[in-house]
Amino acid sequence: MKALFALLYLSLLNLSHASVSNESELGILIAKGNSDSTSLNAKEAAGLNWDESNLLKFTGRYLQTKSSSIENARYWSTGLRYDRSISNKLGIFIGENIESDKYAGYNQKYNSDIGARYSLIKEMAKETKFLWDAELGYRYTIENQLTGDQKKLNYIRAYTEATKNWTESVSTKLWFEYLPNLTIASDYQMNSELSITASLNNIFSIKTGYLLRYDNLPNTGAVAKTDTLLTTALVAKF
Repeated sequence: MKALFALLYLSLLNLSHASVSNESELGILIAKGNSDSTSLNAKEAAGLNWDESNLLKFTGRYLQTKSSSIENARYWSTGLRYDRSISNKLGIFIGENIESDKYAGYNQKYNSDIGARYSLIKEMAKETKFLWDAELGYRYTIENQLTGDQKKLNYIRAYTEATKNWTESVSTKLWFEYLPNLTIASDYQMNSELSITASLNNIFSIKTGYLLRYDNLPNTGAVAKTDTLLTTALVAKF
């Protein structure tokens, strides 16, 4: 975190050409009658970009589901990440993320990331835009488990993300993350999400996504290795 704040301080000295972006996502489901269930899914991504080579990004997510007023899922995460472009294709990043998922067996998980990002394909035409990036880096994790134990883990983080505009209003996005564990080899993780977005106007759109999270060595209290989530949400982007 000290390295992150040092880089931010040096880069924030010049904000004369800064631009701000925001993307908010909200999905709510309420069922009454023969079935009684509620779910709430919210995401936030805000970015500050300056000098065309520096990006500071904040992300947050919250998910909760209940059935007959009994909670059966609750997950939240928040993170801050700084990206620095070295060339048109290559960049470096450093970030910190905190998450919680008691149904996966942990109260808090602190993830510290550092690595490099490379642009494989970058086609910027509006109706046919295709972006494909890859990242490779190191992650240090401190995990506070429900049992009261604490794990300190080291990972290699490999990540790829592809976005494609099929028309001016319809796009898809696929990302995949692989985390081989350097501390406990059998405790590797994989995460992926496929989503499709349809624009309603210049600000609002409808997004449907399918998220998969896999932990090969789940914590005590977790009942499965794989978590999946299918969501539909209203997105505001400006």
